[in-house]
Amino acid sequence: MRRSTARLPRIAALAVVLCASAVAAAADSEFLPEVGVRLQAARYLPSDVDLVYEGWIGANAGLARFGRTTTYLSADVETVLGNERRAFEATQANYHLEVGMRRAFSRYRALHLFLHHVSRHEQDRPKPEAVDWNMLGVRFEAPLPPEFKLPGSVAFGLGHTTQVSLVGYQWELTGQALVDLVRPSFGAIYGAAGFRLVSAEPEAPFERRGFVDFQAEAGLRFKRNGRMIETFLAFDHRNDVLIAQPLTETRALLGFRIRVGRRHFAAPEDPRPPAPPPPPLSGPLE
Repeated sequence: MRRSTARLPRIAALAVVLCASAVAAAADSEFLPEVGVRLQAARYLPSDVDLVYEGWIGANAGLARFGRTTTYLSADVETVLGNERRAFEATQANYHLEVGMRRAFSRYRALHLFLHHVSRHEQDRPKPEAVDWNMLGVRFEAPLPPEFKLPGSVAFGLGHTTQVSLVGYQWELTGQALVDLVRPSFGAIYGAAGFRLVSAEPEAPFERRGFVDFQAEAGLRFKRNGRMIETFLAFDHRNDVLIAQPLTETRALLGFRIRVGRRHFAAPEDPRPPAPPPPPLSGPLE
């Protein structure tokens, strides 16, 4: 059973690529309608030998659009650095892959159906058992209600694992919100928050039935022609910080991120805020 479910990300990726090839030749369609990249680096405050810096690098692409529906693929690598053996030492490398379809209902409202895969690895250290999971779910994104009288966006997601190794994750509920507090000429002063609620099957050494991750963030966004640099200070509460043993940490993060093009909402296990609402999609939208 585990072998068959472990092949789900490859099967889903193949299905998305085949769907993209089919719709690219149809009327009212577009091939590779959007591409985005992201680079992020931050320092933990306080830090220790295992957790000094973290970095993300990745890309996402809309493979094909047919009317209001877009098939997409995203891939991110998260690297955690410590200083136990040398000044800059990679202690973790975690891979995040997602394939899905996004249905736009209006200019800034959309529903995602996705399959998300995470694989976690310790660097230069023994890892006797695999730590990975596949999450099948839905995600809805929309602008903030007009009652807030500030520009921003929200997203909510719900998923369930189709395969899991060691950590025992079952159901997952996520939420993210972003609001631009002030919009000066250079970009924006923003605030953001996110949470991740997970139910889990107790399994040694992770003897718990669930947990909650959350993060709050404030920063400056510098934007020009679809290219953005953000500097931020975040307050982060995160479970399962280590890979093979339980650890919950609450720390601050000081860092920056660079984005080019459209960035999809944060991955379920990364409750960071999404990008501002994307530019208008192709096709007739309300």
